[in-house]
Amino acid sequence: MITAQLSTSYRYRHCMPGLDKAFDYLAKVADDPPEDGRYEIDGSRVFAIVASYETAPRVEKILEGHYNYLDIQYIARGGPEAIYYTPAETAPITEDYDPAADLVKYDPDCADSMVVLKEGDFAIFLPEDAHMPGAAFKEPAKVKKIVVKVQLAPRKA
Repeated sequence: MITAQLSTSYRYRHCMPGLDKAFDYLAKVADDPPEDGRYEIDGSRVFAIVASYETAPRVEKILEGHYNYLDIQYIARGGPEAIYYTPAETAPITEDYDPAADLVKYDPDCADSMVVLKEGDFAIFLPEDAHMPGAAFKEPAKVKKIVVKVQLAPRKA
């Protein structure tokens, strides 16, 4: 997991293929985020999901993971938002992997670390990072978030 301000994304844009396109997109829309919805950046290889919501208590959230995509979770407006996380390899699976959604669910009680994102912050979650986004930090807050999904090399069995 990596967390930083969007203004420092230049440090990470060449760490793996697709991050440059993801960060170019975020820089382009940061001052005027688009309406909620899905936006293709590079077909299914890099795309964004924009969502507006209110953060909620941790007990209402799921601990999730992905095998074939990383997430860049960027707070475009509002916040703060707490995201709990833990190593996926130590988290018990509660719902088997769904390849169509690239989603696996883990036992939420094992999320033992937390990062708090404020407006302008991003966090990169790799397949090794089980993560629980959308949680309230101290109290519920309105958030406009852009999640950019970047496809990785397929997982080996």
